[in-house]
Amino acid sequence: MMPAKTAIDYWFTIEPYVFVGITRKCVLLYNTLDGVSIESDKEEVIELLQETLKEKNCGVVLLTNKRYKKKDINNFIHELREKYMGDIIDIALSKSKPVQLLPYFNFTDKHEIYKRHNFSPRKNVLDNLSEISIHIDSTTDTTKLLFFLQSIPGDPTFNLIGNIGEVPKYDELLSYFDQYPSPKNMLCSYQNVIALQPAYENNFSYRISVHFPIDMPQWNRSRQLLLNQTLSIETIFEVSSEEDCQQAEQIVDQYQIEKYRLTPIYTGNNIRFFEENVFLNKEDILGTSMSIKDFFARQAMNIYDFGKINIIPTGDVYANLNHPALGNIYTDSIYEIVHKEVEEGKSWFRIRNQAPCDDCVYQWLCPPPSNYEIAIGRPNLCRVK
Repeated sequence: MMPAKTAIDYWFTIEPYVFVGITRKCVLLYNTLDGVSIESDKEEVIELLQETLKEKNCGVVLLTNKRYKKKDINNFIHELREKYMGDIIDIALSKSKPVQLLPYFNFTDKHEIYKRHNFSPRKNVLDNLSEISIHIDSTTDTTKLLFFLQSIPGDPTFNLIGNIGEVPKYDELLSYFDQYPSPKNMLCSYQNVIALQPAYENNFSYRISVHFPIDMPQWNRSRQLLLNQTLSIETIFEVSSEEDCQQAEQIVDQYQIEKYRLTPIYTGNNIRFFEENVFLNKEDILGTSMSIKDFFARQAMNIYDFGKINIIPTGDVYANLNHPALGNIYTDSIYEIVHKEVEEGKSWFRIRNQAPCDDCVYQWLCPPPSNYEIAIGRPNLCRVK
């Protein structure tokens, strides 16, 4: 008589390069090596993943033979192994419970984020300042602005936004920035292009905004002025309709523009244009290649705003122009301004931790909240149900 076959129990584990998104009703596994994903709304699968992600289980849970034979669990594990996203191990092959380090981010408190990234908001706060946008016009006080800028450490990227030709003593401003090895961008309308001195041409870049309808005589004059210089040029078409997009493509073809992009502009009455061209669906979200670091970043900070400040002509400073001012360059130091954003601000750490995103399995695959959400008055721009 043959002896009865012993039922085999297993250790169940997820590979460390797999990100797990989980809600009460669904679970998503995303392979950061190849972008392959697995989704399941099966209650038993959700429970298994919830157990696996508990800190005390260290990424490994016991999977009994009885549980393994359940149809939903068995099908899930078969797909998991087929896509190299996890495995099961006969417990007889291990002397003790294995340990797996999962890419599971569970720091909800801002100061826990500091600890994880070895970041002290008081000691290293200015190390995170990477980009400064200076909005300029005829009221800009060049002397006071330069005095403030001299206190900024490092070599951040500088953006000069507005009509540089209106700024009193603008040549002093350009001369100051010319000393920095970091990128320096001049952002203005095609109507406000000026000819830079030859000494500056290799050290500055132009980002030219184009809004519709286009004044073609002025466009041609500005275009010729730009072609007579050797600096890098990127054309940014501000589009608010399909017609604008078509015109932009025609301009690109006609003038053989190599570096350009289309930036949607919300007007208050073109929500359908945004729904068709900006809102994300499931395929868009899953079609974006993500690394483990990307997932961590989206849970810790707003990658659109983090490390950036804006200075307007009055001297007021913002992390995001849609949020309250952090201070003023005439009365506050750069340290005080950045420290306030780290401790009290609403921009650098604005993430998708609010409803309805906090109950969505794609929460950390979606890009972080942008200015579009603020302008439109919606917490998210997606069509995921």
